[in-house]
Amino acid sequence: MITEKHEDHCLKSCSAHSYIRKNWLGSIVFPFSALLQQSEFLDQTEVLQRAQIFKKNCKAMFPNRRIITTVFNDEGIQFLVTRYIKALNPPQQLLDIFLHNSNATFDLIARFVSLIPFMPNTPDENDGSDIWMTSERCISLAIGNKEEHAILLCNFFLYFGKKALVLLGTSMLEGHVAYVVTQETNEYLLWNPSTGQCYKQFDPFCPLKSVDCLFDDRNVWFNIQQNNTPMAVFFDYSKESFWKQLLPKNVQGTKVQSIQVTGFPIQMPYTDVRSIIDAVYQTGIHSAEFPQTEFALAVYIHPYPNNILSVWVYLASLVPHQ
Repeated sequence: MITEKHEDHCLKSCSAHSYIRKNWLGSIVFPFSALLQQSEFLDQTEVLQRAQIFKKNCKAMFPNRRIITTVFNDEGIQFLVTRYIKALNPPQQLLDIFLHNSNATFDLIARFVSLIPFMPNTPDENDGSDIWMTSERCISLAIGNKEEHAILLCNFFLYFGKKALVLLGTSMLEGHVAYVVTQETNEYLLWNPSTGQCYKQFDPFCPLKSVDCLFDDRNVWFNIQQNNTPMAVFFDYSKESFWKQLLPKNVQGTKVQSIQVTGFPIQMPYTDVRSIIDAVYQTGIHSAEFPQTEFALAVYIHPYPNNILSVWVYLASLVPHQ
């Protein structure tokens, strides 16, 4: 700060003297976490814009093929569809039925997903302003659209280490559909979440008519092959001559937080406390990937005659939306 002192008593030869002083007027503090969040917000905005341009370009190439890159959640926040994909554990009761038959377990899980009621189809489907719920909300409300059913089934399969993706296409029987495609040892399987049925890629009885788009937790791929019928499609989405990808390869490995909420109940007879603790640890719900994860736990014990107890343990891991 510069101040000036004037010698007013001298009219003919007035002089001025300047003094420089340092005065602390105040400060502004920017938390480092806020800067990181601002950077993340800008990055996400850039990705969402990229997704819209990508979708427009894909539609210009094949106007009749389906592609969804972004959707809104039930709070009106826009996300990439990739953030809906995350390995989620199925209800424990389903896992306990066929302990030594994994194929039977997969069929049972697909059947379970198909039993969740479907939302009625809107007369004018628009793949640009969709609202999707998380898998947890889909189960708790016992209702969901076709895409939410496919996402739930895909997430359940990922829990077992399967290589699974959500497939958008059309069906001869249902119109617009969402399937789940899994890569097995020597073939690809197509799962219909509406019926729980599984088809091999070259099954002539598969009602799937077109394979238009794939997505998982890393990327979105648009089918640019001239023939998009399931029997003719080359499912190796690493081939850029067959599949146009939304995110470049150097971004695919970046870990992006899923918007799913993980939670489920455990029901078991009471023997001792150690057995209950072991059952909780076996779920792996405590293996959180993000430090902001919060956990919720509740226990209910229902008594029966002769000191027989039924124990219910409710678990949930919660990650705040970014």
